[in-house]
Amino acid sequence: MLQNSIDLKKTLLLIYDQKDIEANLNLDEGCVLQCEDPKPLVKVINYFLNYLNQLTDMPMEIGLELRSESFVLSLLAYVTSETLPPLSDKLAATLQEYHAEYNVQHTPGKYVQIKISFSRS
Repeated sequence: MLQNSIDLKKTLLLIYDQKDIEANLNLDEGCVLQCEDPKPLVKVINYFLNYLNQLTDMPMEIGLELRSESFVLSLLAYVTSETLPPLSDKLAATLQEYHAEYNVQHTPGKYVQIKISFSRS
């Protein structure tokens, strides 16, 4: 299979430039994944950004952290809602293709944070 690489920082900047969202970006260099097709990953990131953007009227916090064992993409939105709409059940399976998993942390009335961890091994 043909391998492609996807630079997560460049991808996030492209998505950010095309979306009409307010966000504070803190993106590390060097977060590059090897994959067959980057399109499903871009769709998942877009999905998460759209999901969070509908919940807030404040700027989001988008962080990309280069760690020794992983890359971590953190998407945080400040919210006033107590409950959240459900997320698609297809996200975890799509992220597995990229050796990634996500978790959601919600403090009702304060924030929602989605962290996507990509294994580097």
